[in-house]
Amino acid sequence: MMLRSATIAILCLLLVCPCALAQNQPTAKILITIKREGCLGPCPVYSAEIYEDGTVVYHGEGAVKIENEKRHKIDSGRLSELVGAFEKINYFSLKDRYDTDEKGMSYTDTGATTTSISLNGKYKKVVDYYGGPNALIALEDLIDKLAGLYGYIGPL
Repeated sequence: MMLRSATIAILCLLLVCPCALAQNQPTAKILITIKREGCLGPCPVYSAEIYEDGTVVYHGEGAVKIENEKRHKIDSGRLSELVGAFEKINYFSLKDRYDTDEKGMSYTDTGATTTSISLNGKYKKVVDYYGGPNALIALEDLIDKLAGLYGYIGPL
């Protein structure tokens, strides 16, 4: 009898938990992401997803002002400006990965920044470890700024 009660309790938890988790997820699709990885020094480690409805989900991991998950919304103007910035640098034509500079040199102690966008049925992800173009680096910083991440990470 006790085993049966425990089984029923577990089944109830399994049925209830997915619903609770689903309620915490934004209903819109992910539009833009950024992820900054650790380095040999005190580099901020975090990621964020920016959804089509303006929801920003931040995940702070280390060397940031606020660790853990935080959520907020940005207005449609900021979202449009972000999408426009991706289009302005012709993001879909960038290389998938930047590991070296124009002379083929690289470093082993820098942190990678990965960005992505899903737009009009197209998806692109770019990993910027070292040697990425200035326009890409400016876009990475603009994502942090317009998505309101500086309040969580502190200034870079």
